[in-house]
Amino acid sequence: MVDSQHDVIVVGGGIAGCFAAATAAAEGVDVVQLERKPSEEGGFIACGDAIKSPRDPTNYPGPIDMDAVANDQSVLIDNNIDQIEWWDEDLGVRKVLPYQNGSNVIDRYEFGQRLLEQTADHGVEQHYDTVVNEVVQDGRVTGVKAIRDGEPVTYECDVLIDTAGAQSILQDMVDFEALDTPAEPTFEVPHYTHFGSAYREIIETEEPVDYHNAIVGKPLEEMGYIWYFPRTPTQINVGLGFQMNKEPIPLADRLRRDVESRPEFRGANVAERFDRKNKLGSAIALRRPLDSMVAPGYLTAGGAAGTTHPITGKGIRGAAYSGYSAGRAAALAVEDGDVSEAGLWEHNRWLYREHGEAAKLASWDAYNVAASSIDVSVLRAVTALLPEKELREIVGTSTEVDGLKSKLLVGAGVLRNFATETRKGTFDELGVDRTELYEAVLGLKRTRDYVSEYERRYEAYPAERSSFERWRSERDRIDREFYDALELSPDERKY
Repeated sequence: MVDSQHDVIVVGGGIAGCFAAATAAAEGVDVVQLERKPSEEGGFIACGDAIKSPRDPTNYPGPIDMDAVANDQSVLIDNNIDQIEWWDEDLGVRKVLPYQNGSNVIDRYEFGQRLLEQTADHGVEQHYDTVVNEVVQDGRVTGVKAIRDGEPVTYECDVLIDTAGAQSILQDMVDFEALDTPAEPTFEVPHYTHFGSAYREIIETEEPVDYHNAIVGKPLEEMGYIWYFPRTPTQINVGLGFQMNKEPIPLADRLRRDVESRPEFRGANVAERFDRKNKLGSAIALRRPLDSMVAPGYLTAGGAAGTTHPITGKGIRGAAYSGYSAGRAAALAVEDGDVSEAGLWEHNRWLYREHGEAAKLASWDAYNVAASSIDVSVLRAVTALLPEKELREIVGTSTEVDGLKSKLLVGAGVLRNFATETRKGTFDELGVDRTELYEAVLGLKRTRDYVSEYERRYEAYPAERSSFERWRSERDRIDREFYDALELSPDERKY
């Protein structure tokens, strides 16, 4: 028995889910949004809380009024972030990467609540306390079965949009091989090693911190970093994350050890939300975008589609414009009466080709692949060597290393920093010999060359389903050559 019939079902009440649901509804289709949390906890998730240019419509397209959200003082609580700082305190390294246009830190819960409110205002039917436990399919995805307020309910739809986050359980539930596609399904199911684990706390300090205008990162003993993101000068989002293909780290204990070692956090308390300590953990995607985000009757967006930054894990903007893309494509497919793989291809085309998101994510992921193959001590040494200009490109705040002149300047900066760090004893401190360091720097140079190849390939992402296999074959060739150039063993190859 079908209890609820809709044009579009959106699973998830996060950023991607709200942008997808609001966009589809604004296009005139009937949308229901399913969220497992109660309404009063919608938007309460683990997040670094940093957001850049929230009023820029190119970053946040669609019907959600981001000006109204940014004007809400309970949401945009610190708009004075003007730089990223990288600290390697054991080595005495402090890199300062200024923002050209500034950044912001938000209250992620209040932000999520405003998005959910606006989504409802656009006519989306919202069902909270609803846990999906089965996907229904018959040649295409046709709906879901769920438990709502403790009762079983079946939802039927033309298109299901999966915004259930990194490691979405819906992707385990769908039998993609059994769907009606002209060849093998194009949808790429991600591997668990393509993700990271993250944990954060909101702490309140007795005195303002000195770095209240910066978001701060510090190295971990594994591939990952600790962060301090000030919401206000005395309220700090502190957290850490690492990649799941590395040795596990006890996140809460490791963060507590770091916080207790900091003089500015002495006497600090963990803030409360919903009468409990404001502590949360999550999984995040740390990979390039999925080869394809579509299947018959099915689209995915946000963390479930791998739209977070593969190095830093930042993902608010990626969730917003991928959600918009999914909602737009779903509405067009419903109106056209074609929810096949080809009929939903507009989601891939717009986000990857027209918006250009795939090229950026794939190029950053190449740096992630290279960094993951290097011992953490060597990686810290390389980071100490790199000029700020190079680091800004790798973490994605700007693209500055273009052309021979820029590359020569970066090279000169590396040599200058090498002399400085040698005098300081940095490489002896880390136990890194010159041969390891030289090979790592060469690997970075090779990676930069392949970054350009990945960018060109993803900029040529197929506008239609019929060209997909040829495109993927050429991309796979670049993968093989890149891995060979880095001399990666088969178990180190990411894809």
